[in-house]
Amino acid sequence: MSLMVTLMLNPALAGTGDDPIDLGGMALPGGGGPPAPAPLVVHALNQGTASAYVLEVLKLALAKSGQPYVLKVDDHTLPTAQVLRLLQQPDNGTVDVYWLATTPALEAHFQPVRVPLDRGLMGYRLLAVDEAAQAKLAEDGASPALAGVAFAQGEGWPEAHLLRAAGLTVRETGANLYAAVATGAADAVPRSSLDIDQEVARAQEAGVPVTVARDVALFYRDFYLYFFVAKHNDRLADMLLDGLYRAYADGSFMALFRNDPQIRAAMAYTKQGRRVLTLANPDATTPTRAIAASLTESLE
Repeated sequence: MSLMVTLMLNPALAGTGDDPIDLGGMALPGGGGPPAPAPLVVHALNQGTASAYVLEVLKLALAKSGQPYVLKVDDHTLPTAQVLRLLQQPDNGTVDVYWLATTPALEAHFQPVRVPLDRGLMGYRLLAVDEAAQAKLAEDGASPALAGVAFAQGEGWPEAHLLRAAGLTVRETGANLYAAVATGAADAVPRSSLDIDQEVARAQEAGVPVTVARDVALFYRDFYLYFFVAKHNDRLADMLLDGLYRAYADGSFMALFRNDPQIRAAMAYTKQGRRVLTLANPDATTPTRAIAASLTESLE
């Protein structure tokens, strides 16, 4: 089911019904001046990391761009690989913008909008463990390299290379990562502070006895959540970049970031006194390494 997301850009234009009219930056008929350009139709999917928050950022960026648009959000869930195939196809009618933790491959095949939507929170990794691993981490946590701790990763995940480059032990599996911890095949699953609460809750509901490690967390440098659009879609890429910078300039981006419940919960984890092992991201591209400090949080 698709639904049109409505944004009220001028409260004086609201109708008498429950839903405001979404002008998406379009001028009213009869106005003076040259005709407005045709609105850009933007399709997005309600899925992915922190989708409720990121969709609000998307709405904000489009509104602040000052350009005419219509935003349509589809609630269907699709595999990421299928989303990326669609994203490469012009006018596919399903997805024009998607958000993922950036990798060199993504930056090569798509246009990244280089403003971290998460301000680097994706790089703050909490560890999902069972009670045996909790005790092991408390004992081994004093080791600078977390010697003897095995981290579960999905097969082929780019994050596995980052962990191995830091000298950590990685166990890749095509099975459920939380089940791998519960069965002793691995000791911990590193997951974003934006996602771990929901994932651990689902695992517990399924009878998998995991929790969030109390003593240790990881931090990946230069590991950001970006919007990605197709290579050919310069108009949308420019609108998003301009809108995000304008939202920073007028304070509306930081107001949204600071007040979002999921962001607040993720940020709370960074204040709980865990020892943080900071890891370099060997695959980060030069432009990603050059992201301005003003666009990120200090999380180490």
